[in-house]
Amino acid sequence: MPRKTNTRNKIKNVALDLFSTLGFSGTSVRQISGTVGIRESGIYNHFSSKEDILKVLLDDVKNSTIGVEIITDELLDKLSKPQIFMKDFVRILVERWNTKKQKKYLRLILIEQFREIKGVNISLSLLVDESINIWSLIFSEMINYRYIKKSDPKVYAEEFVYPIFMIRLQYLVEDKVDLEKILEKYDSHIDYFWNSIKR
Repeated sequence: MPRKTNTRNKIKNVALDLFSTLGFSGTSVRQISGTVGIRESGIYNHFSSKEDILKVLLDDVKNSTIGVEIITDELLDKLSKPQIFMKDFVRILVERWNTKKQKKYLRLILIEQFREIKGVNISLSLLVDESINIWSLIFSEMINYRYIKKSDPKVYAEEFVYPIFMIRLQYLVEDKVDLEKILEKYDSHIDYFWNSIKR
């Protein structure tokens, strides 16, 4: 079983490499299998089609970009200091986004956005929709605790999240980045945003 899982992961990793450089249409199953070192038919022991590999990769994107798992008890303890909570949350998220794998996910979406491939819609909303849902809940709690002005938590979430992702698109696609400079941009956004919503 571990060997089958290992081969499946190799296929995913190779497909991500190829899709993020050549695009989905520019990559063949033969290229994937050849790079993995298996027969073309061996791909179908793990995935039903090239589209199936893409679907799995896009699920991985959604699950890894949101940041649900970084909301630890330690981070939640800082919710009583919302500005610090937001900065720490974003700092952890940015460090995660600054990995080779996350950059490949982002490139894949940028290459394929606005396309529908066998029922799979590819767009930047894959990266932001779930984050907006999570931050809506967080801002609801902040409103309940009277840390911030009463308003629509979803609007707060959108105003908070969209600039975060725009900075990601602008700076976190390149292989080499000045992480401190990027974090300064995030801090400026958070300071400005916090000053507009705090009670």
